[in-house]
Amino acid sequence: MTNFTVRSWVTKLVAIATIATFSVSASAHGNDGHAHEHSESKGRHSDAAHVHGAGELEVVQDGKGLFISLNTPLYNVLGFEHMPKTDAERVKARRVTSLLKANGLFLFSNAAQCKRTAHKIYSEVLNPHSHGPQDDHQHHDSESGHSDLRVAYEFECEKPAALKQIEVRLFRQFPAFEKIEVQALFPSGQIGASLTPKQNILVIQ
Repeated sequence: MTNFTVRSWVTKLVAIATIATFSVSASAHGNDGHAHEHSESKGRHSDAAHVHGAGELEVVQDGKGLFISLNTPLYNVLGFEHMPKTDAERVKARRVTSLLKANGLFLFSNAAQCKRTAHKIYSEVLNPHSHGPQDDHQHHDSESGHSDLRVAYEFECEKPAALKQIEVRLFRQFPAFEKIEVQALFPSGQIGASLTPKQNILVIQ
């Protein structure tokens, strides 16, 4: 697997910080129910945000680079959140890891000519010891039994201006997903969307 470039990750982190600021601002101007929802989920990796069936995508486009980060309870892709104990669980963990590594979870506008250049799985169950000092939020809570997953993908698009939509196919491979919240930053602006199995396309304005 190709290592992510330092510049790419610095750019991505700055952009994600911008998205986070945008999200907080947006929630402050919503109705009471909407603001309450954001208030509970502002700590993405806290227990309050650990909701089975729900996931979050962060998407950033920077020049030809496209960065996608999936954050979700491990249950949504694996069906359990503990270290595999049986042969069947070990087989399932290997299968899920392969699915997360495979191409095809995201389908881009053909004209954009996007190809994946790197990826990394952060999970104490699927990829033990994958967390560095900056990934403490991806925790396994021994008391609650909760375990979270983050998967980071990097793509390069030959014609980034031609990227008009992204089809999120996570729902097909992992039926436990009921809703995926998206916060995205493109040259054209910021986008927030709620995707479902029936509405799984992020339209880029």
